[in-house]
Amino acid sequence: MSVIRSQRADSKMEFIHTARELQIYSIKKCSNFPKRYTFYISQPIASSATRIHEYVKMANSVYPTNAHEAQIRRDYLIRANAELNSLISQIEVAQELFGLDPNVIKYWMDIVGKEIRLVKGVMKEERERYNNLT
Repeated sequence: MSVIRSQRADSKMEFIHTARELQIYSIKKCSNFPKRYTFYISQPIASSATRIHEYVKMANSVYPTNAHEAQIRRDYLIRANAELNSLISQIEVAQELFGLDPNVIKYWMDIVGKEIRLVKGVMKEERERYNNLT
């Protein structure tokens, strides 16, 4: 049975899919940058997007049964969130250097913003769920 669009919610695992989408989109866009900026702009952006995807996958691979494992999972999500905020700055620098199409920047930042929202949501949910682990 279908769910009415206004009543749909994000999947709990959507943060992994969005991180993958961000990685693929970032690599595609970076491959169009001038080759002389590869080591200064393209490679750091692509690496950052790849690390975000890796961090959320690592966080998802931890199934907490005690407080220590819950903290490990949380640490990966914190790293992903920090990397997302760093990626925003790197994309802004690319925009200033290359004058990217505003639609490209808007779409790219929408993906980043969605991922930040999803990761923070997972962190909040994790805090509530694993609060009583010892």
